[in-house]
Amino acid sequence: MGAHTNFIFAVLITGFSGIVAQTILLREMLIIFSGNEFSIGIIIGSWVVWEAIGAISGGKISDRIKEHGTLLVWLMILFAVSFFGSIYLARVIKILMGVSPDVGLGIVETLYYSLIILLPTGFFHGMLFTVACSMYSRLTKGASSSIGKVYFYEMLGTIVGGVLVSYIFIPVFNSFKIALGVALLNALICLIMLLFSGMARKTLALVSGFAVLVISIVFLAGNGAERVHLGSIAKQWQGKKVISYENTLYQNIVVTRNQDQLTFYTDGIPVMTTPVPDITFVEEFSHISLLAHQNPGSVLVLGGGAGGVVHEILKHPSVTTVDYVEIDPQFLITVKKFSTPLAHQDLTDKRVAQHYMDGRVFIKKTTRKYDAILLGIAPPLTLQANRFFTQEFFKNIRSILNERGILSFYFTGSTSYYNHELRYMNACMYGTVKSVFPNIFVVPGDMNLFIASVDSDVAGISSPLLSRRMTERGIKANLVSETHLDYLFQENRRQWYISLVDFQATPLNKDFSPKGLYYNILFNQLLFTPYLKPFFDRIVMLNAYTVVAIFGGLFLVFLGLQKKYQTISLPFAITTTGFASMVLQLVLLFGFQIIYGYVFYEIGILITAFMAGLAIGGIMTANWPSHGRRKLGIFMKIESGIILLSVVLIFFFRYLEAGIQIEPILLRIVFLFLLLVSGLLTGMEFPLANRLYIQQTDYFSFRRNEIGKTVGLLYCVDLLGGWVGGLLGGFLLVPTLGIAKTCLTLGILKVCSLLLLFTFPRK
Repeated sequence: MGAHTNFIFAVLITGFSGIVAQTILLREMLIIFSGNEFSIGIIIGSWVVWEAIGAISGGKISDRIKEHGTLLVWLMILFAVSFFGSIYLARVIKILMGVSPDVGLGIVETLYYSLIILLPTGFFHGMLFTVACSMYSRLTKGASSSIGKVYFYEMLGTIVGGVLVSYIFIPVFNSFKIALGVALLNALICLIMLLFSGMARKTLALVSGFAVLVISIVFLAGNGAERVHLGSIAKQWQGKKVISYENTLYQNIVVTRNQDQLTFYTDGIPVMTTPVPDITFVEEFSHISLLAHQNPGSVLVLGGGAGGVVHEILKHPSVTTVDYVEIDPQFLITVKKFSTPLAHQDLTDKRVAQHYMDGRVFIKKTTRKYDAILLGIAPPLTLQANRFFTQEFFKNIRSILNERGILSFYFTGSTSYYNHELRYMNACMYGTVKSVFPNIFVVPGDMNLFIASVDSDVAGISSPLLSRRMTERGIKANLVSETHLDYLFQENRRQWYISLVDFQATPLNKDFSPKGLYYNILFNQLLFTPYLKPFFDRIVMLNAYTVVAIFGGLFLVFLGLQKKYQTISLPFAITTTGFASMVLQLVLLFGFQIIYGYVFYEIGILITAFMAGLAIGGIMTANWPSHGRRKLGIFMKIESGIILLSVVLIFFFRYLEAGIQIEPILLRIVFLFLLLVSGLLTGMEFPLANRLYIQQTDYFSFRRNEIGKTVGLLYCVDLLGGWVGGLLGGFLLVPTLGIAKTCLTLGILKVCSLLLLFTFPRK
């Protein structure tokens, strides 16, 4: 193969390796960040910022040296080695920082953990792109068009990598085997380039490439990769004996053993213990809920049933059927794998039917009506869990309840003091439930037990009534008794709670406007970062008008700077496109999670759809007309396209919010198509912006042969916009404004960008 062909393969492998690394590291980091999808923005943003720094560093270096091929080889080797190391670091960083693996993290820790883990991998990958652009420009004697072609080849490799990592690598191999495969591929192309491309044969580079190749083969052929995998898990869960570790469609499941006691974790959060369960939760949840109904026959348990809840439910003689559904079906399979004799007896009882499907899917498909539905899912800290605490979900619940049926669930509370965040999250949940069920009874405590129904009898629940029913049914419990019920049902405490939460101003928790989830996240963040309370108090009040005013202020500032720097409108456009494309990507990822619940599994293919759009857009504009005015007109049309996409997404999510049913496969295709279009518009802008920029000669432009600097600058501001979008979009805009209003503000931002482009020089 010639130098040109070898180079193309190197760029393809760079794109392939980048998406594989990004997907694997994102999944590993979601586990240590407790599965919180809002951290996706921080993770991707951190990757982007290191890519930006790497890109601009690569641009400065590549324009000063002649041996681009050797530099490219070294960067590919360093990237491959750092990817392997970053996986290990992601698993052990909590232990290194003195944090227990089952303890959550605040937003500040999430940010700097992400930056530390992704530093080497993202930095070297960012350098690879700009060095490759400079090298290809010299190989082909081209100028600005070389940027679009390299962009295309890299994205083509990204598409292939995204498909393979999602559907072959992740289901079959552990993360370290995947990283070693990437290292082997990179080392192989590096050796081919050094030996067969007419490059200067640097001995150290040859030896390093050969060493990486041999080590990768040895570890993959033997059990080295598996030993590192198991060793990293043992280190990650230091002090606990891990007996099961598994990644499912929905989450990571770990089971640890301490003598005879087993603890089940999902994304690092303890959710169940056996054979001795949490007696307080199990008995209060099961018995108070069913005693609130005069004659419960059919019961649906959504999550948390295997830890003793089903056992207590079966003590009620009137119960004839118990449908047990876990939000992650694989969790129930794992529980059965380590089942105790008592749990096995409960789950094999002829009255119990186990259903291996998503809870929301089950509710939409079932034709059965229930007397009681027990929602055994912890208060939501993720979008996946929040799907079961929204107005839309409660409406679905109401549709499958009998006339006198009840819904019960627990929500975070306090027996002494409600700060601003705790009060508002409870008020939000109380208002959301009340918008669907006219009758609510709350048993206050450290965890508030909600009992809701359309039947007015629920409002008359009392300790004497439940004690009488308990006696009539002959129920024996370790904790729940007449005395215990009297303590829980103190009327003054209940009235105090209602006075705190029953007011009109609180927004409802909805699928695509997850206010309740956001209040819950802020409440938990204060446990880790109490010094940020003034900031949290302000951002809770953020609205679309404030965001639009900020964007308008930015527009006026850059309009003023345009008089001195005539081409500043172009970097502004690229920065806002980076910002908008990142937020739109997050909006679609979050929307997918809300609908399906398994973005953890599909994250690779979803990001790949966006990357595929980048590749198509890059090649479309790489060879377009060289006339500056015509290119500017095309660029402005692309800006209009991004505005139009934002408007389309508003209507798309409003359509879904209305509850209109769409075939799941068709809807999945729509999500992938919208990500593709978002990437397409973003990909079309970047090569075109470079060609427009090179033609100008003011402060911000460079000589035509300085491709690296031009690419580095625009790539940097593009990624910088993406980084800000990742931070603000994931943690601020979507949670506070909701998905539709976030899309609206993005459209307004791009209108400002389009207007500023009218000031761009037209020579």
